[in-house]
Amino acid sequence: MHIAVNGTKLRVLIDGQEGKPWLTCLHSLATRAELWEEQMEELTQDFRVLRIDARGHGKSRPVQGPYNFDQLAKDVVAVWDHFRIERSAVLGLSMGGMTAFGLALNHTSRVTRVVAADCRSDAPDFFKNMWAERQKVLAEKGMEAIADITIPTWLTEDTRNTRPHQVERVRGMILQTSREGYLGATEALRALDYKRRLAEIRCPIRLVVGSADGPHPAEMRSMADLIPGAQLAEIPSAAHLANVENPKAFNKEVRAFLME
Repeated sequence: MHIAVNGTKLRVLIDGQEGKPWLTCLHSLATRAELWEEQMEELTQDFRVLRIDARGHGKSRPVQGPYNFDQLAKDVVAVWDHFRIERSAVLGLSMGGMTAFGLALNHTSRVTRVVAADCRSDAPDFFKNMWAERQKVLAEKGMEAIADITIPTWLTEDTRNTRPHQVERVRGMILQTSREGYLGATEALRALDYKRRLAEIRCPIRLVVGSADGPHPAEMRSMADLIPGAQLAEIPSAAHLANVENPKAFNKEVRAFLME
């Protein structure tokens, strides 16, 4: 179904039995609600799971940017308000994890606990420059070129060589992302500025990262040191999409924390 919020229409999926606690799942840049398919069987055992296609992504309406993370968090809150969800746990990966930080910081009373996976919380120069380069590639060569650049950083070489169905699934999600959505969200990434506030987070939080996810394991260790009581778990044999590459280990870490 589609929900009209904040000047756009967002596609939402709801799974699991009524009456169970809510869990909201937020996907990465250039993916969609289906990023969480390998988690749904386990998560719906204990939760009523809400998945949202972020603005400009998946089957949500293409909408011009720039976006920012406070706005992306307000989109989630507007969906909660529509369904009268007073409080929810949040599971977010990459852009979704960054949005989860915004929810934990600015909508504290609505969030029970957070899992933030394979993400960072600030935008140093190398990060800003990377997204500027991606925007240039998109303008010159389109989303096919974005997929070609992105997949080697999102999936390990082993997965790319031995699991072509997963590679094509991820490629399909990238190609289904609107140009407006990609450009708007990369502007949000270039303006990311939550790291200086991480110490303000008060809800229980677990950081999860693929062990082969480039600079993210070291960055997430530094973030864990800043958040009171935060725990960090590394997922072996996984790069940026840790939930896709090693769902068994990812699901075990996430469910154990959410059920504490």
